[in-house]
Amino acid sequence: MGRWLQDLRYGARFLLKHPGFTTVVVLTLALGIGASTAIFSVVDSVLLKPLPYAHPDRLVLVRHDIGRTDFVGAPLPPADVIDLREQVNVFEAIAATDRTFEVNLTGDGPPEVVRVAGVTANFFDVLGTKAALGRTFVPSDGKDPDASGDVARALEDDGEYGGHPVANVVISYGLWQRRFGGDESALGTVLMLNARPARVVGVMPRDFKLHMPVNAGMSTDIDVWNPTRFDYRSVPRNSPNANRRIIARLLPGVTLDAAQRQVDAVAAWQRETYDYHRLADIHITVTPMRAAIVGHVRPILISLFVAVGIVLLIACANVANLLMVQAMAREREIAIRAAVGGGRRRILRQLMTESLLLATIGGLAGLLVARWGIDVLLAFRPANLPRLESVPIDGEVLLFTAGVTVLAALLFGTIPAIQASRPDLHDSLNDRGVHTADRRRRGLRSVLVASEVALAMVLLVGAGLMFRSLRSLERVDLGFRPDSVLTFHVTLPVDRYGDVSDRAKFQRRLEAAARRLDHVSAVGATSVLPLGGEFWTSPYQLSGPVTSDALGREANYQFVTHGMFEALGIELVVGRLISESDEQERRDVIVVDRTFAAAAWPGESPIGRKVHAEDLLGGSARWFQVVGVVEHVHLDDPRELSRETIFFPWTTQGAFPSMTVLVRTTGAAPEELAAPLRDVVHDLDAELPLGAVRPLPVYVDDTSAPTRFATLLIGLFALVALALAAIGVYGVVSSMVHQRTREIGLYLALGAPHPRIVRSVVGRGLRLCLAGLAAGLVVSLALARLTASLVAGISPTDPLTYVAVGTLLLAVTALASLVPARRAIHVNPMDALRYE
Repeated sequence: MGRWLQDLRYGARFLLKHPGFTTVVVLTLALGIGASTAIFSVVDSVLLKPLPYAHPDRLVLVRHDIGRTDFVGAPLPPADVIDLREQVNVFEAIAATDRTFEVNLTGDGPPEVVRVAGVTANFFDVLGTKAALGRTFVPSDGKDPDASGDVARALEDDGEYGGHPVANVVISYGLWQRRFGGDESALGTVLMLNARPARVVGVMPRDFKLHMPVNAGMSTDIDVWNPTRFDYRSVPRNSPNANRRIIARLLPGVTLDAAQRQVDAVAAWQRETYDYHRLADIHITVTPMRAAIVGHVRPILISLFVAVGIVLLIACANVANLLMVQAMAREREIAIRAAVGGGRRRILRQLMTESLLLATIGGLAGLLVARWGIDVLLAFRPANLPRLESVPIDGEVLLFTAGVTVLAALLFGTIPAIQASRPDLHDSLNDRGVHTADRRRRGLRSVLVASEVALAMVLLVGAGLMFRSLRSLERVDLGFRPDSVLTFHVTLPVDRYGDVSDRAKFQRRLEAAARRLDHVSAVGATSVLPLGGEFWTSPYQLSGPVTSDALGREANYQFVTHGMFEALGIELVVGRLISESDEQERRDVIVVDRTFAAAAWPGESPIGRKVHAEDLLGGSARWFQVVGVVEHVHLDDPRELSRETIFFPWTTQGAFPSMTVLVRTTGAAPEELAAPLRDVVHDLDAELPLGAVRPLPVYVDDTSAPTRFATLLIGLFALVALALAAIGVYGVVSSMVHQRTREIGLYLALGAPHPRIVRSVVGRGLRLCLAGLAAGLVVSLALARLTASLVAGISPTDPLTYVAVGTLLLAVTALASLVPARRAIHVNPMDALRYE
């Protein structure tokens, strides 16, 4: 220990004597270690940390995979939940949750829009989460699929309020704070949700959120939790109205494979028993809840982690080069230590101690860089990146930083230390060691620099492919024009707008008043906002006898007012659009998109054809006549072809109480219409709040946000790698010029032209670059399959990207080599000949 402390003191004195060298090394390491720590913090928070529920490793999602329509991760109808309860014994409990809905909260305080999720009464028990104040649900609050006894009928409501039955609800911590100021008297308070009373029985903890996959159509931020009340056995298997997202808890000791085998047996029995399951080729999957939630971001985060690891490797290579240069200056010192009896092991320990000291200082500085980097990452994170509310630098992150610091010290310190610990005593003590040692190390330094170029190429190719993929994504024809459109949500309470005609009258008045505003060119409404993160799907059947064969066909259902097509800028292909008279007379007509028409009647005219479709508000399914075809509209991920879409007149499907209004503007930014539109709604109904007032382009940007996020970071890492590689090339070429000063002076004295000297020096750097490009090309092509999942609309072996990256690296290398080349041609021949 005494000798190690002596080495540490000596190393510290040496670093203090060389502040320039120390500063450059520490900053280089701080950048590499800090970036690695920041990205690991995100990876740890999103991918590695368990979900914030009790025994999260036992939580699974149970979902449908519908083979006929390639619908992966579909919700389950209630009858399937009953089958699982009765035939499977691997689950401790099964809970269900509905889509989330925006409703009006009125009463004490200003009206506001809140998001409500319907859940079974055992939902919080399955998650293992307790209320922060009050209680969560008990079986008497709703229809608990795991409660003993008859689940075929709803239990009684707890009392009445103003003649209406009162449901018990649980609210979020955020709603408790903003509505009640954190007062415990909120318990027992009756809220009016869409004019229906709901009693608050509990408040969830501050950090409680429902984490679900992005394709579940559910928001993470829930304000009110409402106990589900519906009959599990009475809903038909093919009905989309009551489909639920299922969360189950495995029994202790039950493996995922064992659960999947039992569920597979149930799915096989269903396909044998029910036409719906057989013709639709339905399978049931059991997926760990955490894996399902983070699955869509796993490739992006892993690619970022690999990218920052490459930056760290390049930084270590650069530091190793700096240490080799520093070793030349210390050749005589090390030779003297060896001459007076210092063994090679002793010298190695001293040099590695100095490397570890450098790495430790760099690691501490890296923590500061990481803290700043995490703040930047959180500021630019996409909205649909889960579990990133906060990214702490906790014990796991500190342990990672310590490990990376030690690894970095080994990476950049071992080879220079081995090289420096074997001095040529004769040459070193006769003052010729500097040049002799440099010639010995030149080959190794060249290999390190070529490796830096290769790694930089891998990052630049990845960044280039991501950038081109992002450009391709932004050029996708969405089927509508999002520019200059403002959106907002309105929900009509059923107590005052209980009839279809009442809702239709309000909507017509709203749209008419909005059209009269300045700078408004079109107004319409839709049940599902394109790219808004939610969707409605339902079975349909083409003309012919109504049979169960229809059950395997699924389409997106859109319920729209006639002005929606103009407001969104959706182009008509053939036929006509939904008209105002279609709405007023509630005609059973529909408009389908080009994808629907091509799949249903390839090469034939769809106009006048019939489609048998569901009524999602509980009415009977019936035949609708196709009157028009429009361009295909992307309702979800623009990187993939969306499911076919059917557009229904809003009133023919019961006039949904909740609609998103679309307002197209001219001559003014959409945001400028927010206040006038609030006044319009207030004049029509002072108790109606507006929700989700946002320009439509914001939703479009959100769809490409993960790709943009990854492109930005990988591009930043690639630029850092390019700069470090250029510095490495500059260092090696400068060292070569320094070593060949006498030779260059002799050439100049004999009349060698300057361009020849420049070509010789720059050629050295370009040869290093070409060697690195060859290695980088092999590595990049080997990683092409891994990057394929990150890029869309472009091949991972895109020749243009590879050529552009190679050209950029050659140009940067030439510039980095040109500086020492210019210094070489200004060598004074007389000084050079006296160099030794």
